[in-house]
Order: sequence, then C-alpha cells, then structure tokens
Amino acid sequence: MSEAPIVVSDPEGSRDNEIRPFAIEGMDVRGRAVRLGTVVDQVLKAHDYPEPVAKILGELLTLTGLLGSILKFNGIVTVQTKSGGPVPMMVADYELKADGIGRLRGYADINEEKMAQYGKEPSFNGLIGSKQGYLALTIDQGEDMDRYQGIVELKGDTLSEVARNYFMNSEQTPTEIRLRCDHDPVTKNWRAGGIMVQHLARGEEGRERLLERNQEEEWNRASVLMHSVKTEELLDPQLTLDSLLYRLYNEDGVRVFDSVNVKHECRCGRERLLTVISQFSEEDVDHMTVDGKISVNCQFCNKTYDFTPDEARAAGEEARS
Repeated sequence: MSEAPIVVSDPEGSRDNEIRPFAIEGMDVRGRAVRLGTVVDQVLKAHDYPEPVAKILGELLTLTGLLGSILKFNGIVTVQTKSGGPVPMMVADYELKADGIGRLRGYADINEEKMAQYGKEPSFNGLIGSKQGYLALTIDQGEDMDRYQGIVELKGDTLSEVARNYFMNSEQTPTEIRLRCDHDPVTKNWRAGGIMVQHLARGEEGRERLLERNQEEEWNRASVLMHSVKTEELLDPQLTLDSLLYRLYNEDGVRVFDSVNVKHECRCGRERLLTVISQFSEEDVDHMTVDGKISVNCQFCNKTYDFTPDEARAAGEEARS
C-alpha cells in the first residue's frame, strides 16, 4: 500500500472545519456559514490538480459541507457534476455518523487532452460548464429512508450560480450562495469558505413558494449583505464564523445555532476493496495481476492498496460459499 499523506492537525483552539447555522432576527431567513482549513487542504493535496481545477473542487467541497450539514440523521450527501468538458466529472460527499461529525471527501476527473487546449486560467464554463452537463444532488439516509436525487443543468458562470439555480428549480426556495477556495497568503495551504442564505416562504401556491410582498425588501437586504462578504473574510483563519456573521448582520440581529464539525475521512480500506475484488472471476483476477500483485487505487484519497492473487481468490471463494 502506498504511504498515506501526512495529516496536519489543526492548531489548538482553531475554529476551522466548522459549519455554523444561523438565523437573521425578525426575518424568515435562515443560513449556514462554513470554513474549511486542513480538510480542504488534505483533499486537494492528495492529487496534483491544476490550480483552477483545485479551486473549483474546493468550492464543491464547501457546497457539499453546507448541504450535508442539514442532515438530521446518519447518511450521505453527494454532489456531483458531469459534462463533456476538460473536467468531465467532479464529486464530493459528506457522511454524517453517530458522533455528529461530518466526513468530507472529493475528487476531480480530468481529461488531459482537452485540458491542454485551455490556458492557465480557464473559466468555470471552460472547465466544467456545458449545455449537456448537469449537477446532481443525492441524499441517502439508509434503507429505511427514501433516496432523494435532484438534478439541474450546469447553467451559470460559477458553481455558486449553478447551486442557486438548483434551489430555485428543484426546491423553489430563494437562495443565495457565496463559495471561495484559494491559498492562504502566509502558509500557502488551501483554504475554503462559504455562506448561504435562504428565504423560508410562509405560503405556497401549487408547487411554487411565494415571497410575500412585505417580505421582499427583507430578503433583498439579507441577500445584498451576504454578497458584501469579501473573499479574505471567508478564508481568514483569524476571523471566526461568529464574528463574520456579526459583521454582516449585527444591525438586524443574528442568532447562531450549534456548529457542526467536519473532518477529512475517506471510506476506502483493505477490507472494503477486497470485497469488491472478490466479485471478479478467476479470469479477471489473472488479468488484473501485474508483477504478482493486484493494485487498486482509491480515486478519492489517491491511496494504492496491493493484494496478492491468493487473497483475491480466497475472498471470492468465501463470498460464493
């Protein structure tokens, strides 16, 4: 098995890798803010992504954390993009376990030939956006709950715009989102941050939610204030999410709720991968064997696990017995 990357721990008292739900007093507006430090750095450094790709994947991890933190029960939220561009697939998932801590992971698939046709700073649409492309949100909370999936076209100049369109089209919920990922100017490590506000309409007409006229001004104010946040504020390790939310909404009053902690954790492992290999035939095992071993690489964490053909055959016999 290849060596695992060095995991850097957060400094004592760090408020990174945290998601903070909040509400604006006197408005039917709820939101969530997220700050990722070592979590996003570990995911992006596991692969040698071109910087523009890494930034978008960091934003996708941030978006997935925002959406995954809404889970009330153990489950997995997966956000995935698919298109015909240089990055044909990008995926991130968030798993909530019984300890209440969210697990984030993600990776990007790159078409090297198409990637070479673009400059050093290709646009979101150049990399991922496509008329034939889509973003899919999947929520799986186990066998006892129905699996949910929503899909929206990749329309928008940023991932934030695509996500906003998803909520308007699939959920009929007015939503504004800001997502950012970049290097820390001091440590050069990757950092990411995001904020989302949603209007909780009081009434419905058919399947379409309504913004009451006397609430439209409040919603516009909450949206404008959210969009006033600066990139450095979203990423600043010295600025807590509580302080950021106070800066934005102190005139109206902001109420924060218990935060959700996040860490990077992949679900791969020798036993899990051996179970997958056990499903292959003897002929497939022979075909996969190179230099006396079967090597399996996890696309998420980029770890490589080595198995002997005897291990694969024994696992297959046990699975069939």
